[in-house]
Amino acid sequence: MKYFKQLDLSTPDLYKEFENLLDKNLIHWRTDIAQICINGVKGHEDNIFYGVGSLDLDWINAYYGQDEQGNSKVIVPKKEHMLHEDDFRYLCTPFKNTLFEDMYNEIESKYTVGRIRLMKLAPHLCLSWHHDATDRLHYPIKTQDGCIMVIEDEVMHIPEQTWWATNTRYTHTAFNGSREDRIHLVVNIVEEYENI
Repeated sequence: MKYFKQLDLSTPDLYKEFENLLDKNLIHWRTDIAQICINGVKGHEDNIFYGVGSLDLDWINAYYGQDEQGNSKVIVPKKEHMLHEDDFRYLCTPFKNTLFEDMYNEIESKYTVGRIRLMKLAPHLCLSWHHDATDRLHYPIKTQDGCIMVIEDEVMHIPEQTWWATNTRYTHTAFNGSREDRIHLVVNIVEEYENI
């Protein structure tokens, strides 16, 4: 495989821990973006949404405008205060003293990491064909048949509770053809894929 590499890391049942945090209202999904940050920046450790989405583009304030030819298009302004992956050095408060903290410490001891997020893909949805600025580690905490990731010409269903380095600097997508949410823990890696 060119773009997927299985890793030998511990494989806790993070989904039960995740459901427990939801049940206690310590975390929740936002309606406008299906991401929750595990780690944050100094002074924002209580904000599980501080690092969701793009670090440089302000999608919350996107609007419709026109291009040079007069065609309607989405205009996405730059964020006023751009963040960097290596700014995310602090575990978010709701995840302290949980299996997520144990996982965070293990990952941090082995890799140079940026943001670590829970990412939900609802049933019957597909991500755009895109590439990322960093490679990613994926750990599905909830997945099922019909949940597929595609990087260039490689197609893969990543099984639950397995760690995979994904070379997402190449063009890729993911889709959920199932009838349930797909939830991955996604770790941004601030080093080359070949070194993972």
